[in-house]
Amino acid sequence: MSDLDKLRVRFGRFLVILLWLHIPVLAAVAFVVGRPPFAAGLAGALLAAAYHLTWWRHGITPVTRYLSAVALMGEPALLVYLLAGHSWQMDMHMYFFALLALTIAWCDWRVVVVGAVAIAIHHIMLDFLLPLAVFADGADVGRVGLHAGIVALQTGVLVWLSRTLVESFALNNEALRERTLEAEEANRAKSLFLANMSHEIRTPMNAILGFCHLALRTDMTPKQQDYVSKINGAGLSLLRLINDILDFSKIEAGKLSLEIAPFDLRAALEGQLAMASVEAAKKRVAVDLIMDPTVPATLLGDPLRLNQIVLNVVSNAVKFTENGSVTVTVDLSARHGTTISLEISVRDTGIGMTPEQQARLFHSFTQADSSTTRRFGGTGLGLAISKQLVELMGGHIGVESRLGQGTTVTFSLVLQADDAAPPVQDMPSAELKRLRVLIADDNPASREILQAMFATWSMNVDVVASGKEVLGALVTAAADAVPYDLVLMDWRMPDMNGIETARAIRQDLYLAKVPSVFLVTAHGHDEVRAEAETANIAAVLIKPIDPATMLATMTTVFGAEQPDLPTGEAQAGTIPMVAPHLRGLRILVAEDNQINREIAIELLTDAGLQVEVAENGRIALDCVKDAVEPFDAILMDVQMPEMDGIEATVRIRQIHPPERLPIIAMTAHAYEAERQRCLDAGMNDHIAKPVDPALLVSKLDRWLKPRPSQKRFAEASGPIVMPIKADILPDHLPPFGIAAALVRVNGKRALLRKLIVDFGDTFATVIATLRGQIAAGDLSEARRLAHTLKGIAGTLEAGEVADAAKRVETALAQSDLSRIEEQMDGLEQAILPALAASATLKRMQQPTLTQSGVQFDYSEWASQIEEIRALLRRRSLGARKAFQQFEEAIGARPEAAGLHGVKAALAKLNFEEALTQLDLLVGEGGLQCGAAPLAAVNS
Repeated sequence: MSDLDKLRVRFGRFLVILLWLHIPVLAAVAFVVGRPPFAAGLAGALLAAAYHLTWWRHGITPVTRYLSAVALMGEPALLVYLLAGHSWQMDMHMYFFALLALTIAWCDWRVVVVGAVAIAIHHIMLDFLLPLAVFADGADVGRVGLHAGIVALQTGVLVWLSRTLVESFALNNEALRERTLEAEEANRAKSLFLANMSHEIRTPMNAILGFCHLALRTDMTPKQQDYVSKINGAGLSLLRLINDILDFSKIEAGKLSLEIAPFDLRAALEGQLAMASVEAAKKRVAVDLIMDPTVPATLLGDPLRLNQIVLNVVSNAVKFTENGSVTVTVDLSARHGTTISLEISVRDTGIGMTPEQQARLFHSFTQADSSTTRRFGGTGLGLAISKQLVELMGGHIGVESRLGQGTTVTFSLVLQADDAAPPVQDMPSAELKRLRVLIADDNPASREILQAMFATWSMNVDVVASGKEVLGALVTAAADAVPYDLVLMDWRMPDMNGIETARAIRQDLYLAKVPSVFLVTAHGHDEVRAEAETANIAAVLIKPIDPATMLATMTTVFGAEQPDLPTGEAQAGTIPMVAPHLRGLRILVAEDNQINREIAIELLTDAGLQVEVAENGRIALDCVKDAVEPFDAILMDVQMPEMDGIEATVRIRQIHPPERLPIIAMTAHAYEAERQRCLDAGMNDHIAKPVDPALLVSKLDRWLKPRPSQKRFAEASGPIVMPIKADILPDHLPPFGIAAALVRVNGKRALLRKLIVDFGDTFATVIATLRGQIAAGDLSEARRLAHTLKGIAGTLEAGEVADAAKRVETALAQSDLSRIEEQMDGLEQAILPALAASATLKRMQQPTLTQSGVQFDYSEWASQIEEIRALLRRRSLGARKAFQQFEEAIGARPEAAGLHGVKAALAKLNFEEALTQLDLLVGEGGLQCGAAPLAAVNS
């Protein structure tokens, strides 16, 4: 709408009011001069109503303007009629001229002419046709002529002035339009320049940051390390500034568009809070997340822009907060079908703002602190960009603050719920729900968040605010015979921090039952984890805590008490299996330890999956590259020789993305930092050793995706188990916990017997090996061996051995050899009974038949042997099944005795040895002329 039309609209509204106000004036004049007030008011009402109706229907169009001129001239005509015979009658003629002058406000000379014509008609009618209505003595032609001359003069002046005004408006509008176009063009050119330059600057910036990262991984002097670290930090700050400018220019140019993709809201928020927590940790600021449980887990929207908004607002809150807290709260404000409205608030306990600062908060290039001695950095673009992104996502943003009392920034978003995403059920087992939990944190908000997390699981917890209160609560609970099972403690608390409190619990309280301790911290520093291990803390969790992580850690540490299994094999239906539509998929197990491989194979084949194995990350990578039939998932051990699981995952991710090939980490560490390291490398999930079969199957159910062409396993077919002679296993074999260990192998007593025997064979010389590695200074290999021993001992429920191995591993990880001899002596004392028990079990084994120097003819089974050889070369577990079928086909023939070497190697999953034994048995080039070499090698 032009400025001229805006003026006409305002004047049109004014006339509505003016004409309706004439009604009481006309009625009052009629009453004074003795005429009927109602009739006079009714006449005025007809004029006002006619104009009002036309204005309502047609607005400022010409018909409304012309009618307004007639109505305006009608008002003084009525007054002249009412005052007939009164001394004021002639004075009322001046009102004609006044109202005619008003019509100029329409800026339309034709309206002035219509008004003038209306006056002329009035005078002609009253002075000549109805003279007695106005002049008692008859018409006064001379006076009428004078009035006509005045009206004509006024009309001419008003018409000239009206045309001049219209021309002036037109000139101004054209000039304004030209200036607007110039400004818009200049703005677009500026935005385009900024966008292009930002991209150009980012190219060398990425190179600078990349080389800084590489340089920091090389050997440098401390001073060089400090310089490069500062260059890297300054480069990151500059890159953030460039990204802000780029986004701002995109928004101004109207080129910023939103993407729609499914994403996990909690994971997205926690990722941004983790980034903000790095700076928060330096300032002793706690960053917490509270999510409404009714918010859908998976949403459809633009996660990149949501992350940008959250990081901008949270980083701003951290920047203006010293030694306090920042709390992010997510609520579901409304839901209509799949459309949901979220309200996210970020509350800090910082310096707050004045009303004037709040009014400028979301303006571009504006700072709350604009002094020349600014304490706080930034461009002033972050919140301005966030405001525009929020509005693009259908929401709005606002702020509430009081100086010195903190600030709350609240923004809403409109997103879509992804109802097609499978629901994730994170609920503790009945055994976990029976745990007594004590929470210790000096921050009230953090206590409330943890308490609410456990409340959603229907678990009652007690809360305290300091380490001293923890000690008091533990003593009181022990005296009441209701001891706590778990203590969650913040690292930084007044008087006694979490690590000091954990040491006091173990050293000073002399409790009959010592609770497990989880350390909760906003600081992911290595020294925190190192101290935690020395204090025998069960797990370290990084704030903000994901409920799924808390639950997984509790499951790992406490396990799940199972009902007693029958003395024989596990009954049908008790073995956890993947969903029917996932059975038959191919899993690659990357694990360097033979015992762990055997356990994984048994659990996975029982679960209905096909399994291949790799002894380290390098072999796993080769298997993925060379696979004729692709794998559907990988279980990846983290610590392996030649190439560890982290490096293998990084390289596999260059071939297959996470959604195509899920990788699940297996590690003996329950620390959240270890889990995060695996996720950062590209793994999809994490499971801690000893592996719980039910938890493993639930993870696979979550990540596996069916393939249309996959082969279905027959439901009746059971897992492939190599025959083991004399599977005698006593119900009690200290220090091994037979009942608990049976749970981990799905109740298979024969398999558990073999694993215990293999434990004795594998670790018979572990003490001597460890001492030799330590003496040679090879601490990394010694640590890996201790780590392996800890994991396998835990799986076989040899608790004392696992604990002693853990102490050795921790000391080696910290290069702390001050007490290594004492710790090695403790490990030796713990493992000797285990080795003795394994040897006792091994002696129960029946003697095996050995054949030496006997020649057999295997030409009858040439095709089957060649199939086994091909499977062995591919390192396929199908070789076990094929060999079993081959062995059954031979039956009780004498040739069966010569297969013992191949069988023994396959039982240990040593494919190279099995292939060697087979080649020695039947010839490397295959069977020729029905002849076969001697079966000379047996074990």
